[in-house]
Amino acid sequence: MSPALLLLGLSGGPAHAFELVGTGPLAGATVQVTDDFELRYHQTDRRLPGFEDRRIHDYVEQVNRLNLLLSQRWDSGDALTAGVQLDEVALFSNRYILDGTLYHSWDLLGDGVASPWQDAFVELEKGYLTFRGREAELTLGDGYASFGRGIALNIKKNSDIDIDTSIRGAKGTLRLGDTELMVVSGITNEQQVSHDQPNIGIERDLSNMVTGLRLDRYGIGPANAGLHGVVYRFGRGADQGVDPWARYAEPLDAVVGGANLELLGVGGIDWYAEGDVFAYLNPEMVGQVADADQDFQPVVGHVAYASGSAYPGQAVVLVEAKHSSDSERINSFVTAEGWEVATVPTMEYERVITEDSAAAVNSNDIWGGRVRVDYSAAQGLVVPYVSVAALRDSDVDVLHFNRSPETVVHPLAGLQWTGTGVTAQLNTGLRLDVRDDAAEGQDRLVHGDGDLSIPITGKDHLELAVAVKHFAWGDNVQQQADFMEMENALAWHRGEKLVFILYQDWSDNPLVQSEGNLAEKLYGAAEVSWEPATNLTLRAFYGAYKAGIRCSGGQCRSLPGFEGARLAMTGTF
Repeated sequence: MSPALLLLGLSGGPAHAFELVGTGPLAGATVQVTDDFELRYHQTDRRLPGFEDRRIHDYVEQVNRLNLLLSQRWDSGDALTAGVQLDEVALFSNRYILDGTLYHSWDLLGDGVASPWQDAFVELEKGYLTFRGREAELTLGDGYASFGRGIALNIKKNSDIDIDTSIRGAKGTLRLGDTELMVVSGITNEQQVSHDQPNIGIERDLSNMVTGLRLDRYGIGPANAGLHGVVYRFGRGADQGVDPWARYAEPLDAVVGGANLELLGVGGIDWYAEGDVFAYLNPEMVGQVADADQDFQPVVGHVAYASGSAYPGQAVVLVEAKHSSDSERINSFVTAEGWEVATVPTMEYERVITEDSAAAVNSNDIWGGRVRVDYSAAQGLVVPYVSVAALRDSDVDVLHFNRSPETVVHPLAGLQWTGTGVTAQLNTGLRLDVRDDAAEGQDRLVHGDGDLSIPITGKDHLELAVAVKHFAWGDNVQQQADFMEMENALAWHRGEKLVFILYQDWSDNPLVQSEGNLAEKLYGAAEVSWEPATNLTLRAFYGAYKAGIRCSGGQCRSLPGFEGARLAMTGTF
């Protein structure tokens, strides 16, 4: 049996929980094991010349993520937590023989990644040890950190878009009364094995050094106030293979400092404000070429963000405003890897972000605001809302299709309804990008989406999710075609354990790098989910879904489409 097949056999079976016994300091500690296993059959449009009628380049990918968590709490209230995450991936049927020569259709590993097996890879992805006391907490190993609204630092796990970059080092928190001090320092540890996306040509990530400090003071009357600062040193291509801890000995690339203030119930309103200043100390951070004969003058950017939430009667009113200048440059070295070290509140409706609006999300010169009003009627069973965002985007570089600055206006309206067992949610809106140069026209997006859950009999119910958007471009240097996209799903919940789902996607977006399985623009799929126990879920999927941009928590990624079959098991024991 090959090592890859052995790994497949070992990873498929669930482990069992147990309690440590004995008289030592860990006596009575609990151990929890979570196993997330997937087996995917990828159907590709790639063909071998001379064998166009054969699916030679189709392949099988097997991924497993194993998490072990040890927890101990003593009578004193102190606690110890230790965890490790072991990721494994293997490819099968990714080779063929032609004229006596062995070829690889798909290489699992890129240059510089060592593994005992050519088509399998195992990585101790995360590991940490945390001690929590009454006044202090210390984590050694992998951890996450986010300051304020994430403007200065926002390195955290985002499973929605398959992002899991941690800070490998140390994080300490000290609490003295109403004052809390946090210090974090380490190198970034981007996941090597993607759990939801194809693993092809795995490369070692270039680690970056990050060190941050956050000081918060709570209970100053109705106020909570904070100060924070972060320094960064980013890895370069030439650093591949160099000890990542050498980042600490290299000159800093950027320094970010800021303050935040929260006021609760002042004037009947909950207020939040944050300001951050970005200083870029290296010309590469701002797209300049280093010149040894000329001193580089640091480039300074900033972000100012504020929000207020009021509660008049049965309404909730949220007002947000921001001004962001040269803040996205902090992500210059990591955006290509599909994650970001810091994010600014976008004020965008993330379900409908396109290639065009992604430019505003990552703009280096944008300001504006958003107002949203929710009203609770019929004893909270009906909650309609309206929202209007207005942004002024003066950036015309990098991702932008427009040649002149533009004003973005995005009104939205929606409704949430619960009652008599039926729940529904509806959202609809119109986004206009009005360009200063009238000859460039306007970008226009009309969109709507909704979710409906209807009880049938007993514990059975149906769920329907529908989303559609139509985008029309203005006049661009590289002109793109207008397009429409739809994503629909119908789910039958058979009792509490079985779910049958049908999916349908449709897109004629020329920027989407995928092709439908039912027709060129039409995608279809079916999935069955079974939960035989509360701690175990099994899923089977067959069909295809389209590629596209997906956003979550202010971060956006361009995700590939998929065609084929997938089996998955998730269990916690």
